[in-house]
Amino acid sequence: MTFGPYAVDYEQRAYNPDRMRKYRLERAHATLNKYGFGAMVVFNYDTWRYLGYYTLHNYARRRPGNFLLLIKDDGYPYATADPLPPTWEEELMPWYKGKMKLKTSRSMTIQQGYPGHPDYMVGHWDKVAAEIKGLLEEHGVANLPCGVDMTSAHMIKACERAGINIVDGNHVMAEARMIKTQDEIECLRTAGAITESAHWEVCKALRPGVTEWQMAGVAAKALFDLGAEELEGPSFVICSGERSGHSVPAMPTDRIIRPGDMFVIDINGVSFQGYRTCFYRTFVVGDKPTEFQKDMYQSALEGQLALTESIKPGITNHEAQENWLAKGKKPGGWGSIPKWPAPGKYYFGTACHQIGLCSGDPGPIIAGTVGEMLGATRDEPPLMLEKNMCFANETGCFYWDGKKWARDGVKLEYCGVITDDGFEVFYRFPIKDLIACGLPGTY
Repeated sequence: MTFGPYAVDYEQRAYNPDRMRKYRLERAHATLNKYGFGAMVVFNYDTWRYLGYYTLHNYARRRPGNFLLLIKDDGYPYATADPLPPTWEEELMPWYKGKMKLKTSRSMTIQQGYPGHPDYMVGHWDKVAAEIKGLLEEHGVANLPCGVDMTSAHMIKACERAGINIVDGNHVMAEARMIKTQDEIECLRTAGAITESAHWEVCKALRPGVTEWQMAGVAAKALFDLGAEELEGPSFVICSGERSGHSVPAMPTDRIIRPGDMFVIDINGVSFQGYRTCFYRTFVVGDKPTEFQKDMYQSALEGQLALTESIKPGITNHEAQENWLAKGKKPGGWGSIPKWPAPGKYYFGTACHQIGLCSGDPGPIIAGTVGEMLGATRDEPPLMLEKNMCFANETGCFYWDGKKWARDGVKLEYCGVITDDGFEVFYRFPIKDLIACGLPGTY
């Protein structure tokens, strides 16, 4: 990062929110036109953000009901009407002026149902369909397919009764969100810089006698101090001691960290301008690392670096996985996968997933080894890797002795972007050595 995170009047900063908002809207309309859609009903909270709409609170993610209606070539989508004028949304989001019209968009009950009165929602969905149909007719697109990203059986039936050609539209918005703009990439970089500070504070505070919960609190404070707007979850993945060897990923608990424990933490879902992190690191606490711990860490690190080297534009996600497996064809390597339950190192929890407005953005996934380990076959079609796709690359290494998992497991991860030549990593927090925390002196 050359600059600070926010736009200012005295420098041309890398992140321009107005440019990002306009480009994303243009891309959404272009994708609607590509697939011949007349409109799109959007319930997905993260896609609202993509379309320039913000509810101001993350609980909307867990109360599905409100929706946006994006009509092709008609600017920003229609959004929920505020019953209390003047609408606060129009003051904060003036680009939505004149679009706050949806009277049937309703949080919670529209998707969750109404206990004891199942027929009530049937009638409400008919009102939703009628309002959508009226706007489609007004814009002359009622004869075109209308996509929806997530909904209930009630909506499908109501749209059919209203004569709306409702179709699955998940792939449309997924395609729009898949390739990132320069502003989105800068937001992802900034989220990573904020999260590096949290890993640093965790390393300073880690010692025998603290709990996993306390360490989650240390990380959260550091993040909010530097301007993180949300912590998706809100808890992080934290697993220590025996839990680091068999239960990653998992939420933090009241477990007390002891000398010699491995400590796995994923400071994930940290949001800057909506764009998220996925950021695993593993440390050892209160003692020098054992040879076994160092070997497990080195094995995970080699797998992680090889995974990053396997990503480049112009190949498919399947080819990237095959490249990665070929680099690990050696005894104990990730390409020499033991057949379960044979003893050995297992690299499950290894994968590349898209990163963006959520910590698992839509787009291709580069699979790890779990499927091959269990003898499963890959059945999803391959997707091409393209410049400006952003991935979280994670590698986990765990050891099964034939009866139980070893208590020392490792998980490493960073995020980055596909460039013309390969893969640029956003994060700088040290990864090449196993860091010992809470240990007086040096060695």
